[in-house]
Amino acid sequence: MANKSSSNKESKQIDNVYRDIVVSTNTLIWRTDAEGRLTFLNPAWERIYNYKTDEMLGKPFSDFQVTEAAGHYINAFRNCLIGESVIGHETTFFSKGGDEVHLAINMIPLHDDKDKIVGIQGTAFDITERKHADDILQYISAKDELTGLYNLHTFLSMTEHQIKTAHREKKDILIIYAGLQDIKKTTEEHGDEAGDRVIIDAADIFRKTFREADVLARTGDSEFVTSTLVLSRDGEKLILSRLQKNIDEYNKEKNGSLKLSMSFGTSFYDPENPVSINALLSTADDEMYKNKYS
Repeated sequence: MANKSSSNKESKQIDNVYRDIVVSTNTLIWRTDAEGRLTFLNPAWERIYNYKTDEMLGKPFSDFQVTEAAGHYINAFRNCLIGESVIGHETTFFSKGGDEVHLAINMIPLHDDKDKIVGIQGTAFDITERKHADDILQYISAKDELTGLYNLHTFLSMTEHQIKTAHREKKDILIIYAGLQDIKKTTEEHGDEAGDRVIIDAADIFRKTFREADVLARTGDSEFVTSTLVLSRDGEKLILSRLQKNIDEYNKEKNGSLKLSMSFGTSFYDPENPVSINALLSTADDEMYKNKYS
């Protein structure tokens, strides 16, 4: 009898410990039924994200997500319902205030007394700060520090995606390689800061000339490249004319101070006769240098 009493007391203490952990932890804990409707939420949901419990209970978690994230979550939920554990599934949902929250979710099947799966239970950890830090690192690694344009590595990656669009829409891609003239002379006569200023201004002219959908990059100390989808090769003359017009307007505004001059080379990607991006860049680069020293 004494042993049974001691066992009950110990069991109650363990229950109290678990209850205290569930109530006090900032880890999100929940359960759902087999239809995905939330049946239990620990206080962290309300404490951190300001939802009242009754605002979420009875609804599927996917109701609090954007469509794409909800689709991935539902697939993970279905896998869990057939007996699989889900570890580290990354997803997003929106807090009561409308902020996007990134979560890493762990889920396991929830069984009844007869070992039938009747839902899922899981934990989630807020990884929003980590995701934001990752985004910043990705942004920094993708960009040229001085101009804010893409670097060559990112240009190559994004142009690969552009090639898929070119095949789908049956369009050509115009590659324009541009090199600043006399940048070494500018630096020698006016200093490094003046040279940097000209490079930054050249990048701004590129931004002004091209569309947001176009891919712009700084590939060397004083060289730039862009790739843009065009309906026909007739677009080359129009685009180069617009680029030169913006350079002329810039020089007119400078009125005798540091002016800017560029040489250009071009190449085309034809979906009907595909070649590598590196081959396109080499062709445009060679033409740019011929024009630069002609």
